[in-house]
Amino acid sequence: MGKPQVVTDQSFEQEVLKSDTPVLVDFWATWCGPCRMVGPVLEEVASEQGDKIRVVKLDVDANPITAGRFGVRAIPTMIVFKNGREADRIVGYHPKPQLMTKLNPHLTMVAPSASASTSSTTTSSAPKAPPSNGSPTSSTPNAGVGVTKIH
Repeated sequence: MGKPQVVTDQSFEQEVLKSDTPVLVDFWATWCGPCRMVGPVLEEVASEQGDKIRVVKLDVDANPITAGRFGVRAIPTMIVFKNGREADRIVGYHPKPQLMTKLNPHLTMVAPSASASTSSTTTSSAPKAPPSNGSPTSSTPNAGVGVTKIH
């Protein structure tokens, strides 16, 4: 997509909530210093990740209805919307590497890759998954055995 698009109270539902791809909405204002710092970072994200996530900007002064609807009380606030719902909220300025760490779980995969399948299995619930599917890990096979034999 190249550059962040501008959305308004009137276009928000169509451009964000009805989008087929995830949308990162930057709630900002012209007078906000940290918002101006976020701008170039979001332009890079839009140009590099535009096929996986749309980046849009909403000026809270010009569009108070949408900002109020989503409880935006501090700016910059960035909200990731997926399937018409808020999926994540990032408040304040974050350098690009930190922002990408927060955005990566929400990026739409264009083509399957080995790293995508690996990352989906290394979630916070991954340690519980091996016993239920029978695939052992270095710590799982003996973890329950010692506890149950001691009792």
